[in-house]
Amino acid sequence: MRKIYRIALPVVCFFTAFASTAQSKKATTKYVPKFEKNWAHIDSAIKNNWEQVSGRCGPGLTDTFVYSFWCNVQFYWDTYFTQVGLLKHNKIRLAKGGINNLLNLVDSLGFAPNANADWGSNRSQPPYLSMMVKDLYPYLQDKIWLQRAYRSLLTEYRFWTDTSENAIEKNYTNINGLQRYFHHASNQQLLDLYNPELTNRFGFSKNADTATMLKVASYYAAEAETGMDFTTRFEHRCPDFVAVDLNSNLYLYELNFAWMEKELGITSKTDWLHKAASRKALVNKYCWSEKRGTYLDYDFINKRHSKVAAVTMLSPLYAGIASAKQAKRVVAKLPLLEGEWGLTTTEASVEKHSYQWDHFSVWAPLQTLAIIGLDKYGYKKDAKRIAAKWLDIVAANFEKPDPISFVKKEDGKQQTVNRVYGKTYEKYTRNGKINDREYNASVLAGWTAGAYALAYAYLNK
Repeated sequence: MRKIYRIALPVVCFFTAFASTAQSKKATTKYVPKFEKNWAHIDSAIKNNWEQVSGRCGPGLTDTFVYSFWCNVQFYWDTYFTQVGLLKHNKIRLAKGGINNLLNLVDSLGFAPNANADWGSNRSQPPYLSMMVKDLYPYLQDKIWLQRAYRSLLTEYRFWTDTSENAIEKNYTNINGLQRYFHHASNQQLLDLYNPELTNRFGFSKNADTATMLKVASYYAAEAETGMDFTTRFEHRCPDFVAVDLNSNLYLYELNFAWMEKELGITSKTDWLHKAASRKALVNKYCWSEKRGTYLDYDFINKRHSKVAAVTMLSPLYAGIASAKQAKRVVAKLPLLEGEWGLTTTEASVEKHSYQWDHFSVWAPLQTLAIIGLDKYGYKKDAKRIAAKWLDIVAANFEKPDPISFVKKEDGKQQTVNRVYGKTYEKYTRNGKINDREYNASVLAGWTAGAYALAYAYLNK
């Protein structure tokens, strides 16, 4: 959870209106880079800074990793999108360290937590550990390490797919073979989430009855497991939806298990390719909207698709689930999300509150997801355009942060903090600025730098 539990902690690491349809279509057809002359310098600065934003500390961590925010916390899905950049910069030791930490956490907890902190231990985040292992393996060529990773990944896979009474978390749905995001928070943890976090953030009643508080908090705790805390894509009922990104990733896990067993020369009782084919068919049956021509989360309670399209419509392209025809229709929907400075998380929708992961916010991991997915299906011009926009939004604020200052509120006091040049930030806006909506954006290497390294390498390969 990015805002929850992070408000009062110090940062110690480096580093309008919704556009009209016509404007959005224009944004997806032509783009002239604004800061191209600065791209190489920034890429070098990021490459030379990885060691400075790395360390070896924190509960449950045994190896060096790249900090996301604080020197004792490692976040799950942040690690994947950071690793993508580390590999582009040949920082193999750091990439392996982050993966080893996650494998150790899986071995000790039975799942990869949101973060290695008490507040992050009652949920996971979008599963990318299998993809991290497969991406790193060619650099290591170490079958003993791969064997160890394979065992841990089987444990994590069971966490997501277990339907038994002993399951850590109820990630199953009434559609056999498709999963949802959930949580395994205690009632007390849910009540603590409801008040003060949700009451302060969304204005919910502090006088609601206990049953209501638990129900509402459960919805939002599940949404935190998506990594998008919070977003409009689940209509504030996250547990009621088959998540298209989650199931796309689990499809890759199943393919990767088949690859690992072949690489290791072992056999198991599971026909992973059959499982993958089955999941692919189910994703296309339930998450593909022929009417809208894109992939959407599926409300299995009300038997309909989500009303809000999100960048995760590209997850089936990232995973290789979409047919060529489906991919073409998804790409045609990019104007719903794409603005002058990149892809927003969701399309515009009528909401009473603002959300971190909505139509206003441009986040690093989603640009990475888009670049990889578009390239996989041959939409290289689109992938290059998204890459260029990401390089530009980072470069613009690297050279001249906007806004240049913000008001920090802590312990009842206010303090004006001036930003300095030469930094990358946690989040940005569709207007090309640093995103201080809801809470002030932190200086961040992590996935912001990782996405930058990927985008730069993609345009210069």
